[in-house]
Amino acid sequence: MSIAALIPRLRDYMFISEVKTGVRFIYIEGELHQPHADNIKAMRAIVKDAGYTPFFENNRESDSAIHKLKIGLFSLRKVRQRFWLNWLLLGITAVTTTVAGAIWFGADIFTNPLLVYKGLPFAGALLLILGSHELGHYLTCRHYKMQATPPFFIPFLPFLGWMSAGQWIVAPSFGTMGAIIRMGITPHRRALVRVGAAGPIVGFIVALPVTIVGLALSYYQIPETAAGLMFDEPLIFKGLMWLVDLFRNPEALPQAGEILHIHPIALAGWLGFLVTSLNLLPLSQLDGGHIAYGVLGRRRIWLTIATYALMAAAVIYTLLKYNQPSMWLVWGVITLIIGFRHPPSEDEITPLTRVDAVIAAVALAILVLTVMPVPIH
Repeated sequence: MSIAALIPRLRDYMFISEVKTGVRFIYIEGELHQPHADNIKAMRAIVKDAGYTPFFENNRESDSAIHKLKIGLFSLRKVRQRFWLNWLLLGITAVTTTVAGAIWFGADIFTNPLLVYKGLPFAGALLLILGSHELGHYLTCRHYKMQATPPFFIPFLPFLGWMSAGQWIVAPSFGTMGAIIRMGITPHRRALVRVGAAGPIVGFIVALPVTIVGLALSYYQIPETAAGLMFDEPLIFKGLMWLVDLFRNPEALPQAGEILHIHPIALAGWLGFLVTSLNLLPLSQLDGGHIAYGVLGRRRIWLTIATYALMAAAVIYTLLKYNQPSMWLVWGVITLIIGFRHPPSEDEITPLTRVDAVIAAVALAILVLTVMPVPIH
């Protein structure tokens, strides 16, 4: 259907005052009839059936024509499904995280490879948290009839090794760099907020019982050496430690000089909280970036600047206090590479509801509970 034939059909839902032609878009300015949401839904269906892509937004360039419909002279490609790759990456990640968990557990898998089974609790707990996080996104996308892929797990080296003084030094890694999904365009800002928040909220909820079980299996001891990796504790982790200690045998409570030797399952819970906090930063196309764009739109740039300023402060603090580089520097560079731009929703006119405000507030609270200035030192 041509644009000339399409516009008369749109007049039933919108008072059209001006039509402008561009290279990739047709710009239609005017005012939507009430109710806006119903008319936007009807117009979206008409434009898509004609083979084009609609974008509805408030018109900031006019006081009389308060709405704008941008019709993209193209149709968006479908998100490609590769289920074989989802399963393959899950299988590889299950192996790498199991090996990593065995090393964290203290198993000498290089002498006796059969001891690798000791890494299964860590791998199972971590994959459960990461998978739940991404399934939260995926199922919410499906609810809003958005295109999306199942989770793609990202395997990583289960350990790092280097030669020192003629001996091999082996340091365990986590065996994964997380998981992602690919999704199509969001129908409106409400969906953007809810899809962005669903993953962190579900992952956080699943991480709570996982961490409690892991902490119950952990114990206090005098550190064997003064040197070694130390894991910072986010507020939620401190709270769960306090809760679990309430039910410990008094003889198992910490004595002077003792620190918590965490079980690999508790480490998986800690890592789940770390991943949650990283994703909830209001940057780029992270989960927090989706929420920030859904709530603030283009005004989110000021929140982005403030977030980078806090990350820079954490980098300086880590360098001055621990004389080491900060994880926040790496994460900042990654988000800068991804870019500042955020793709628009199809409908940026329909306002958010109180439910969306509550969801955004819950996501912010989870960020406060899980973020750590110096996660590892």
